[in-house]
Amino acid sequence: MTVVIAVLHAEDVALEFVSVLRRHADREIRVVVGQSASWVTLPAGLSPGERLELLAPLVEPGGNTAPLPVPEEVAGWLGGSPAEVWTHSPADHRIRRARFGWTVSRAVPGLTVTYSVGDNPFLQTVPGEAIALTGAEADIKIDFINRHAGELLRSRVADRLVTTDRVPVVERFFAADATQANRLYALISSLGDDAAVADDPWEFGRSAYEAARLDATAAWVARWCAPDDGPIVEVGACEGELTRRLAGNGYTLQATEPNAGFRTRLAERLGAGPGSGPGTAGRAGARGGADPGAAGSAGAGVVTAERSGPGVEVSPDSLEDLAAHRSRPAAAYLLIEMLYYDQDLALLDALPTDRILIALETGQLNDRIWPWLRQQSTWRVAERLELAPPTLESICDGLAYLRKRGSRGLVLTRSGEAG
Repeated sequence: MTVVIAVLHAEDVALEFVSVLRRHADREIRVVVGQSASWVTLPAGLSPGERLELLAPLVEPGGNTAPLPVPEEVAGWLGGSPAEVWTHSPADHRIRRARFGWTVSRAVPGLTVTYSVGDNPFLQTVPGEAIALTGAEADIKIDFINRHAGELLRSRVADRLVTTDRVPVVERFFAADATQANRLYALISSLGDDAAVADDPWEFGRSAYEAARLDATAAWVARWCAPDDGPIVEVGACEGELTRRLAGNGYTLQATEPNAGFRTRLAERLGAGPGSGPGTAGRAGARGGADPGAAGSAGAGVVTAERSGPGVEVSPDSLEDLAAHRSRPAAAYLLIEMLYYDQDLALLDALPTDRILIALETGQLNDRIWPWLRQQSTWRVAERLELAPPTLESICDGLAYLRKRGSRGLVLTRSGEAG
């Protein structure tokens, strides 16, 4: 049966899979190149250097915005059901490679896939294998890049730039099932709509760190708002872990979530049913982008809320919608771990509330929130506190680990309001 190396760009075989060429020196290898929608067969019996030379015509410094293939296309290129498939990590920080690796994992049901650890400065994947190259094999990598992909040594496209750390002398690989691949890809896609491809991608329901952070956040909200003060709007409620805690404490909540996948799970977990409320379809959402799954039109640019239940209404409103329509007055607006998406902070002035609770990691507070606060006069800081300290934590059933950056809270009250 066939051995396949599936890469987004032809040079990736030299960068990450030379040890696979050595391992299967006596077998044909099919190399699938997603960017050019092509494949080439590397005959058995050739040296790694000779095999790489067959890929040189497929190296293209451009093509960085070409549409990525879908699983059905990749399945055709794989040539049936191969014995082994090697590809990019679905958690690679270079998002197009991550998406390609994730697509390969979905191409054939039951496919056995081995992933290169790849490049990710924010997440460490625990390798099942770490294979040291010989000096001669390292020279083969260097020679191939210099002769055939030299333009990539000065590429202005961050994902294509070949840096020293992207030419490893120890190639690392791990195995993952389809569910784990989904979770890794959702995690690396956390600033986009693909974050919802996996259930609970940030492991809010499984992580001790996240449970402690959410418990501290719920207690913090309780110190500033009582249940009988009026409704609270939670912007970017995701799948409802904080919503559930607050609803259980008797709060009336308007939980907004522009991402259709998260919103469906949010409503299901809260046992919500049909409801109504204003919003704007297709606007940039709390998680950075228009949601093609938003509810249908109910007038000129207005959509209806999709769910409501005892004490909770779920809607597709984004921060932009809430500021534009000003139709959800509340005792407080909760912007909890959701101002990571380059939203215009001036939108906060238009929210129909006198109290906003913001939670973010320290770097974002220092880089974005504090400079904005110093330049405006609408809001004053009534409290600042640490909700959760940074920690290192294993994720995805121990397949990887990362640094959780911690969470700090700010209470903003309108200037003139007695906090």
